[in-house]
Amino acid sequence: MIGPTTLLAPAARTYRGAITRPERWATWVPRRGDILVSTPPKCGTTWTQTILAMLLHGGPDLPLKLPVLSPWVDADLGVPANDVAAGLAAQPGRRVVKTHTPADGFPVWDGVTVIAVYRHPLDVFFSLRKHVENRTTAGPENPMGWPLPRALQAFLDDPANDNQRDDDNLNNLTVHYTRTVLSGRLPDLAVFHYADMIRDGRRAVQALARAARIDADAALIDIVTAATAFGAMKAKAADFAPVSGTGFWKSEANFFESASSRKWEGQLSGDDLERYHNRISELVPDPGARTWLEQGDAAGPA
Repeated sequence: MIGPTTLLAPAARTYRGAITRPERWATWVPRRGDILVSTPPKCGTTWTQTILAMLLHGGPDLPLKLPVLSPWVDADLGVPANDVAAGLAAQPGRRVVKTHTPADGFPVWDGVTVIAVYRHPLDVFFSLRKHVENRTTAGPENPMGWPLPRALQAFLDDPANDNQRDDDNLNNLTVHYTRTVLSGRLPDLAVFHYADMIRDGRRAVQALARAARIDADAALIDIVTAATAFGAMKAKAADFAPVSGTGFWKSEANFFESASSRKWEGQLSGDDLERYHNRISELVPDPGARTWLEQGDAAGPA
């Protein structure tokens, strides 16, 4: 049932960053039935939002471009907070919003579905490098633009910092995972892995509909699966890429760089991989939790 929701627990921690602004949570007044997509960057956030928005709206003809329809609620991307709040308030029914903040950084609401998506950290690293290369504002100080060995060192070794939430490093990624999935803060959390989603797109759409309690028949599942295939979204990148049309990206289409896994193969040396494995073992000590973060439910050879 759509209607007012109840606050079950306040945020336990405050996160800030170059873009992340916790005071902007106020732009979204949750309703029962709303969906919050909480992921680390480059883990399939935009794809997941698009699938959910199309399921809620009965197909691919969305009433607004995705970043307007489904905003990053605790980020300052240059749109006035009042405009974001007004846009969300004007939407009837259930809404989908996004954050990159871990679960302890936002309240727990009764009746709000939280969906988290993760990806192999090395795939995230290589996607971040392409992401930064495509930004018009990325300067030489951004570690993701450095030569590969130095960039990897920064990604592995930079510390997590709650006041630098938007820094691209392994520590921030694993903090999101441990404080969202492993903490048990959200008992009804729905967790997905990017590798599982790209392995079977139709199954991913079905699973997201089920997790979000969206009544979707086989025909709608098929339509949304086709409309959210990688090529289909890349072809309409201006409708889906965050802050599209603002000059933030050199190419909106290149925001959708590739829908693939194991990007590190042929790119990293044996020493690089050993350093990665040592570091991820420190940050996620539990072997089962670490394996799932890297490989998802259909775990293959490491």
